[in-house]
Amino acid sequence: MSVRYLSKLDLILIHYVVINEYFSEYNEEEEDERGIKDASLFMSALNEPRQTYGGKDLYPSILHKAAAYLRSFALNHAFHNGNKRTALMAMIIFLEENGYEIIADQKKLLRLARTVVITKPSVDRIVIKYLKKYTKFTGRRTYRHSFLDKYNGPIIDFLRSLVNKKP
Repeated sequence: MSVRYLSKLDLILIHYVVINEYFSEYNEEEEDERGIKDASLFMSALNEPRQTYGGKDLYPSILHKAAAYLRSFALNHAFHNGNKRTALMAMIIFLEENGYEIIADQKKLLRLARTVVITKPSVDRIVIKYLKKYTKFTGRRTYRHSFLDKYNGPIIDFLRSLVNKKP
């Protein structure tokens, strides 16, 4: 089974959903508090799970790659706000798109995101201590997430234009 990585558009959309769901107190005048704060940190975090050395994946399993998404987006602070929740959602969506189901409750997952930021554990540590307990391999891939369904049409077009915008 080939690995399905997250795209720039996926991550930007995940971030905007997180901001709209959890940071709705921001209004239009505070738009600068949303979105990507540092494009190089964003791209670094986005590409972290794909890293190789000597032709071999640095993160050999789906769980390792998922942990790399969580760790890199949570610690890189590529966004103005919502870094931990965006990192968590990116990890969950990546896992689901690669045949894993999350079996931990929301409280444990939020605690995991905070723990990653506070203690900065290695990717191996995240896999061994958390993801092996919090996930179950089903082999069923999720192709579309229902929470993203309301974000089609104009918002997708807008986000796509941001992603494809030339500096």
